[in-house]
Amino acid sequence: MPGSTGRSDAADGSVVTDDAVEPLAVSGVLTKPATARSGRRRQRRLVGLVVPVAVLLSWQLAWDFELKPRSILPSPHQVVTAADAFFFGENTVTLSGIVPFKGAAWLHISASLERCVTTWVLAVIVGLVLGLGLGLSSWVADLLEPFTNALRAVPLFAWLPLAAVQFGIGEPPARILIFIGALWPVVVATTDSVARVPRAHVETARMLGTPRSRLWRRVYFPSALPEILTGLRLSLTLAWTCVIVGELLGVSRGIGAMMIAAREAGATDQIIVGVFLFALIGYTGDRLLRMLARPLVRWSDA
Repeated sequence: MPGSTGRSDAADGSVVTDDAVEPLAVSGVLTKPATARSGRRRQRRLVGLVVPVAVLLSWQLAWDFELKPRSILPSPHQVVTAADAFFFGENTVTLSGIVPFKGAAWLHISASLERCVTTWVLAVIVGLVLGLGLGLSSWVADLLEPFTNALRAVPLFAWLPLAAVQFGIGEPPARILIFIGALWPVVVATTDSVARVPRAHVETARMLGTPRSRLWRRVYFPSALPEILTGLRLSLTLAWTCVIVGELLGVSRGIGAMMIAAREAGATDQIIVGVFLFALIGYTGDRLLRMLARPLVRWSDA
């Protein structure tokens, strides 16, 4: 046909023109793999809802049949009502040192997030420096590795009474506990990933004229980055879980402080609101970190 190009089919000698291919693309035949991938993603999201829905139904049935005393097992409706009061109620607490609940959601969430994120960033900086030193320098490893491995084996709760004795109650010991919990995943991930960088990468960079003092920035760190980012994700998760441990030490603002006050008051519905908040914020933070890190390690999928 005039104005169209064609190509011969090897099987029967027939010619398939571009004009014939175009309707196939428009009808979706040539885009079927992308459509199939999109369908599989939707199916995975739906499958991910099965367990939460099953837990919610089991919880409601346990309350209906009073498998636990209703004073310690509130219904899902009671928890929703408590969450509504937490976010949209009127805060009437004016005394310092009293942990408010009604209308205090953003006060507690912002306090916990600030406490977690700022301390986590500091732990990441220290962990990266320490991990690079342990992974790149044999004398640093000989000097510090036994000491750091011993400290890493100490349970976080073992630091709790020592932090309270040394720093009292309040903000400093809370941040110290979060720092300790967030530090070690970064140190371990950085040390191990840097130590496993292939020697061929280093020798190639040296042949291309990279100074030895810049190898850590041009070779070691980029090569180890995928595993380091995995360590950062674990570190962020542990930092967030350590928030409630840190908030045991006398702070009056934060989700953990709210949950501790609710425990003392016997308000189980308020405690469950805090659990859901910890889960939702932790999940959102992990997804956000993965999204921000994806462009940095896209080359590793090749």
